Amino acid sequence: MKKMKRILASAGATVILLTGCSSVGNMDFTQYAVKQMEIASMESKGVTTINLKYDEKKVEDKEALKLLKLFSDIKITAHMINENKDTMSIVGTITVRKGDIPFKLFLKQEEVILQLDNASKPIRMIDKTGSPSANNENYIATIKKLTPYIVKHLPNPSTLEVTSKQDKVLDENINGKNIHLEIYGDEIPSLILSFMEGISKDKEAIEVLVNTINETDASVKLTTETFQKELDTMVVKLKEQLTTLKQDKTSQQLFSKNNYIKADILVDNKLHERKSDMTFHFAFPIPDESGIESLKIESKNENWNINQPIKAQNISATQYLTEEQLGVDRGGKNFLDTLNKESSVLYDILVNDLGIHVDKEK
Repeated sequence: MKKMKRILASAGATVILLTGCSSVGNMDFTQYAVKQMEIASMESKGVTTINLKYDEKKVEDKEALKLLKLFSDIKITAHMINENKDTMSIVGTITVRKGDIPFKLFLKQEEVILQLDNASKPIRMIDKTGSPSANNENYIATIKKLTPYIVKHLPNPSTLEVTSKQDKVLDENINGKNIHLEIYGDEIPSLILSFMEGISKDKEAIEVLVNTINETDASVKLTTETFQKELDTMVVKLKEQLTTLKQDKTSQQLFSKNNYIKADILVDNKLHERKSDMTFHFAFPIPDESGIESLKIESKNENWNINQPIKAQNISATQYLTEEQLGVDRGGKNFLDTLNKESSVLYDILVNDLGIHVDKEK
C-alpha cells in the first residue's frame, strides 16, 4: 500500500515525462517533474471513470458477461489528503451499476486502515516490509538523478502545446500555463526508438544510470562498458522488431490512432500541477471470446494546499478486522458480517452476484 503514495505523488510528472525534451512555451519539463516529487503535503479531489465497451453477443462465458454487466461502467470520486510523506487519507465513493460503495483509506507509517461500504469493522493491516518514509525518500532521490537525462532524450509527440491560462481551483485564481498533449499509438514505436538511441549515445547519461543501478543494488556491479553494449544490442533488436511490427496486422491495430492518451494539465507559476483532465483509450486489436472491444479511462483532478499544514482523516473504530482474521476467513463470513445486509451494495454484489455465501451457524 505504501507504493500507492509514490504513484499518486508522481502521476502528473510521469505523464509530462512522456512529452519529451524540447522546449515548448518556455516550459522547463525537467523542473516540472522535480517539483512534483518535492511536494510534501497536498489536498486533492478527483473523479475517474472506467468504461469497458463490449459486444454482448460475442461474450461466450456467462460468468464473465455477468461481471461485465456489473463493472463495465465504474466511477470513482475521491478526496485525498497527503499530510506528509508517511500519512495520508482518501475518502470517496465507487459507483457501479447497482449503486454507490463508499470507502475510506488511512495510511500512517506502517499502518493501513480500509473501510468499505460503511463496514462496522474497518480492515486494519500492518506493512512489515520496511520504513515507508525511508523507502520513499530513496525512491525520489533516485528518480531525481535520472529525470534530467530521461527528459533530455524523450522526443516530443506530434501534439504538444503550452499556452498561458487563467483558471480556478476551489476559490483560488490561478495564473499559469496549460500543457496540452496527445500521444497516439502509431507514434509510440518511433518515440521509444528515438529515446533509446539518444540514451545510447549519451556517455554522461550512461554513467549516471550505471552509478544509480549500482547504488541501488551493490551486488550488480555493472560497468559502463557492459551497459553500453546492452543498450546498443537493444537498439539493434528494437529496429528489427519495428520492421516486423509494420508488417503485422495485429501490431498495426495495436499501434494505431485508435489508441491514445490525451491530457490538459494546468501548472501554476511555481510549476505545481493544479488541475488535470486526462483520457486514455485502448481498442483491443483482436476480437475474441471475451467480447471486449475497448477500454476508456477518464480522470479529472484538482490540487490545493500544496506544502501547507493539513491533517489526514483518521478512521476510528472500537473494533477492527485484522489480517489474521481475514487470512482464515475462507467463506468471507468475518467480512460480510460487518456489512449491512439490507442496504449495502457491496454485500448485495458479493452474495447475490458473485455467489459468496455465509454458512449458517448450526
